[in-house]
Amino acid sequence: MALLRSALLPSRFLRRMALRRGLSGKSIFWSAVAGIFFGQRNYVRSQAVRRGLIGGSRAWQVLAGLMILKEAVSKQPENLGSQKVGTGSFLRLTAEKPMTKKQQRAAGVTKASIKAQASADVAAAWAEKAAANPKRKVVRRAEQTATVAAADRRVADKRAGKRAS
Repeated sequence: MALLRSALLPSRFLRRMALRRGLSGKSIFWSAVAGIFFGQRNYVRSQAVRRGLIGGSRAWQVLAGLMILKEAVSKQPENLGSQKVGTGSFLRLTAEKPMTKKQQRAAGVTKASIKAQASADVAAAWAEKAAANPKRKVVRRAEQTATVAAADRRVADKRAGKRAS
């Protein structure tokens, strides 16, 4: 069996075609392929919006619709919440890869329990900060976060009790 020269390998051939016909030429299909091959999905998305939804090109409209549908259907990182931790500092909690319902039931994990644990961690951080710096503003913020953490824990326990029964 004869080996293909490296210039004739399918992946290199496709990349070369995408470069010539997509980025240098006028082909919509090869332009989208080039954007996907070279890691420029944002470029493809912006072109789809600009040329399809604003410009009226039917092919770009189809591509924009497919990209929007993919984003709507695919699992995205789930935002659990955010809290202010300090001056200009925020703590944002996201789940990197959302668990399926079956995995959540098996692990006994709920969104409320995760939020309660995060609130407790923030409250503990503020309590340490209040102990180190006992200014009235810091102490008040520590008390507020402790109250929020307790409320979140009550909600999580209440939901866990409903699941157990």
